[in-house]
Amino acid sequence: MPANFLVYKVENLRKVNAQRRGLSQPELTTVPVLTKGQVGYVPEGAMEGEPATCYNCQFYNYDRSCQFLGERIPVKKLIWPLKATADAKPIQYWPCCSSWMRGEPNTGPQVCREPYVSADQLGLGWINAPRVGQEYGGACCSGKNGGDDCDSYISIGEDKRAESTAFCRVLQQEVEGGAVCTAWMDDDWMSFDRAQNILKDSNA
Repeated sequence: MPANFLVYKVENLRKVNAQRRGLSQPELTTVPVLTKGQVGYVPEGAMEGEPATCYNCQFYNYDRSCQFLGERIPVKKLIWPLKATADAKPIQYWPCCSSWMRGEPNTGPQVCREPYVSADQLGLGWINAPRVGQEYGGACCSGKNGGDDCDSYISIGEDKRAESTAFCRVLQQEVEGGAVCTAWMDDDWMSFDRAQNILKDSNA
């Protein structure tokens, strides 16, 4: 036995047990702060000046379907309402999900990879664009370049799009306005079910 190695005796056990109980108590902690890796953060430099949308994702069968969901589920941009009314104007919505990966969509025969059970697993939804007919709409932190902004992107000025960086409530740090991550969220988000009903009703 090494010299000066502490040998616990019977009278020491009560102290050791008390220490173990103290160290094993549950800790009071706040909501964990996620890292860029945990939310799949894509920096602005990798976005090529475009917001994230199925239309610039390598897993998209262009203007038809998502390779992860299969051919039976239509995934395409939509306009709703179709015509302007006295109290509403047409808005264009662009699809995107948390598995988005920048690249050229597939324009050949439709490809189906191992399908997910449901669109919920992908976080698929539709994002409103500022204007109908723009080149790209979709998600980014500040809503620049024709995208829609994230509710967790908190800027000092009134116009988020004018800020090159701002504070992200999810990452608890400054992020670039043209970046995006899987934690993106907005109150204008159109759900998968609602979008599917509109696509069916409009025969899009």
